[in-house]
Amino acid sequence: GQRQPIIERLTSESDRIGTTGTRDIVKGAAESMGGGHHHYNPEAEPRFDQDLEKIKQARVPLAFRDTCAHLLIDLNKCRRETMWNPGKCGHLRHTYEECGYNSYLQRIEAKVQEDKVRVAQAAAAAEA
Repeated sequence: GQRQPIIERLTSESDRIGTTGTRDIVKGAAESMGGGHHHYNPEAEPRFDQDLEKIKQARVPLAFRDTCAHLLIDLNKCRRETMWNPGKCGHLRHTYEECGYNSYLQRIEAKVQEDKVRVAQAAAAAEA
């Protein structure tokens, strides 16, 4: 058969499992994409309550001051200490990249929920 676009698969999966958090979103995305081998990593959870002063002191560039900046501080420190050796800091890099992916999934889920509200409001307005 024909494959569904990722947004539709995420939408149908979140409808089915009642997605509420990143853990459920990651599970839903992995299952809908034929994976399911992903293990939830609490370290890679995007955080909205960042210590901005600590990020500023670590001289994290403005473009990277997002919900995963707390992980970038330790990653950049490791990179400097190992002179950017690609064989080092693998776990920190993976956790940072996973955080970015989880942040993306949260944005997708927020958009799906926003679209559901918009459709419901349009249907209510059409009835009135």
